[in-house]
Amino acid sequence: MGQNKTGSAEKFSLKRFWYGCSVKAQLLIAVGVINVLAAIIVVAVAIPNARLATSLEVEASLEIAQRFVDATTKELAARGQLEQLSEQLPFELRHLRHVRIMIVDSFGNLAVVSPQPEANSPRAARWVPKWFKNLVAPKIGARITKVTSANRMLPVIIVGEPSDEIAEAWEEFSELALVWLVLNALVLIVLWAILGRLLDPLISLSRGLHDLEDGDYATRLKPPRVKEIASIANRFNTLAGSLESAREENSTLYRQLISVQERERREIANELHDEAGPCLFGITANASSVKTFANRMTDGRFPEIEQRADEILGIAERLKMMNRALLKELRPGPLGQVKLDQLLNELIAGLQHRHPAVRITASISKLADSYGEALDLTLYRCVQEGIANALESHKAGEIVLEIGEQRLSGKGKRPRPMLYFKLVDDGSGFTSLATKSFVLATMTERVRSLGGDCLIEARSPAGASIRIEIPLPRRKVAKTRPLALVRERS
Repeated sequence: MGQNKTGSAEKFSLKRFWYGCSVKAQLLIAVGVINVLAAIIVVAVAIPNARLATSLEVEASLEIAQRFVDATTKELAARGQLEQLSEQLPFELRHLRHVRIMIVDSFGNLAVVSPQPEANSPRAARWVPKWFKNLVAPKIGARITKVTSANRMLPVIIVGEPSDEIAEAWEEFSELALVWLVLNALVLIVLWAILGRLLDPLISLSRGLHDLEDGDYATRLKPPRVKEIASIANRFNTLAGSLESAREENSTLYRQLISVQERERREIANELHDEAGPCLFGITANASSVKTFANRMTDGRFPEIEQRADEILGIAERLKMMNRALLKELRPGPLGQVKLDQLLNELIAGLQHRHPAVRITASISKLADSYGEALDLTLYRCVQEGIANALESHKAGEIVLEIGEQRLSGKGKRPRPMLYFKLVDDGSGFTSLATKSFVLATMTERVRSLGGDCLIEARSPAGASIRIEIPLPRRKVAKTRPLALVRERS
């Protein structure tokens, strides 16, 4: 069972390694593996062939040496000079390779009388790996010829000597291996260059698609020289242009929608202020007047009338509070007349008061008094909607906000002042893009309509974060003043 787990782990790791490589690396690895397998097959065929060739060569040399020994023996015996065998054999066999001739003298000593091929051959002195010798060396037996001289038996031993033949085989093998390595390296280099020309445009296409995913519809690809991929790049540029146009149209429409929405909110707020406010004031005044008249009555109906008047005053007071809250919700005070940080502090304080169980911590620094109605209103709504979403959708228990200015530099661009807003909560968050609320989608479109970026992410192990960056106008903004405010629930 343990071996199965180990095998599964190795298989998984190899699979993960393979799919973790780029297409270029996968193709090069595949070609390299095929070449190595081909080399192994060639070696598996070449080694037995070299062993067979060496065996045949040595056997032929043994056969020739046997015949030379027999012929020399007969010739010396006919002349009666058989005792000169040890002097004549080296001369007769001086050109013979792959054999060694030895004679046992009258004292039983073994004397080598034939030339030693490994000493005379230039290849015999060459170093050959031991493993190659073991693979190629043939199994050859010795041949013994018995010669009778002066009533004495002189054994002549003929032994195969394949050293120089093995050296020749190793030389050929090493030359072929060197050629294989050079050709394989050239093939891999050529493939690397060709695959680079083919696949690098696909990498650029992948980066371009990533930029489109991030909302950068101004991305364009340089058409490569490869015809098929150039067609894809042209289609990508057309798609990016269409998306950019659609985004500009959507931003224009959304700005108009926001303008209409804010105008409707402003009109409703004015109605509440101009109509509901005086009516509530009139109800309060009349209830107070009724209570005053009741105090002058001498009969027993005074307590009941006073109680009803107090109930009317209490209801009117609650309606006034609701009216003030609705007015702040619909219209965040006199934008441009009150400092922006004061409006935000008032908004955060109101939300903290309405949700005392939640801890809201805000850090506001280096804000101008105003950035214009559109940008001020966008920041105000983002703070308002972000906190509301964390409270209602995520059920957060703690919310941390950071608001201020900073200078950021984009890709190859000069640093530009940006207005940033960051909100982090410890609520339930969301598991996917589909679970994001409509409020967050509206916030994103509101920010993008001003050319900004809105990044919404889930946090581990719980909660969510919102980061908004809006570029400020290049003109000189209003004078800023440092402010560091931390508001917590007491």
